[in-house]
Amino acid sequence: MKEKKLIYYAGDGYDGVHENGKFEVKTNSGHKEFTKLSEARKYFDSLNEAKFIWDVNGIPELLDGYTQSDI
Repeated sequence: MKEKKLIYYAGDGYDGVHENGKFEVKTNSGHKEFTKLSEARKYFDSLNEAKFIWDVNGIPELLDGYTQSDI
């Protein structure tokens, strides 16, 4: 089985994002919701698969995202 490599996709980053709010981490296997940015980022950083973290306060905004490719 080939190893999967994470490749940066896009994102606006975390500057100016408040700690409390609505955040979602989405993967191919589903999504998980958070009310604290720090908890969402900790979960996001622990994943080794295609992953996207969204700020869903108002208009959804992609904060960070990675796709996955075969090496």
